[in-house]
Amino acid sequence: MRVKANVILARCSNERETYGMRIEEKEGDWIRTWAFPVRQEMAEREGFDKVEIHGSFLATEEYPGCPYCKGSGFFVCSGCGKISCYHGESITCCKWCGRSAGTETRDKLDVSGGGF
Repeated sequence: MRVKANVILARCSNERETYGMRIEEKEGDWIRTWAFPVRQEMAEREGFDKVEIHGSFLATEEYPGCPYCKGSGFFVCSGCGKISCYHGESITCCKWCGRSAGTETRDKLDVSGGGF
């Protein structure tokens, strides 16, 4: 059986470093399975910056979280659609575009993989 997997980009809210978040589709959900540091050149070469996904983003028990701050939470910016780490703040600041906004919980998300 072939596994449908992809990598989307995120930025650490503490270190402002970019990392790849591996996601795998299982029964209509996207599951976060792994995260790793990634440089812009490699992300562009692999096409990670062009990935767009819609769905839920659950995590496996083994998911290590951000490779920089170890946080397993994330938020999707309502402005640029990109991902940054989330540590429970009521107002978040996107580490891609700088937009600040209140946070809310959603079951399904539209996520843009990056783009530099």
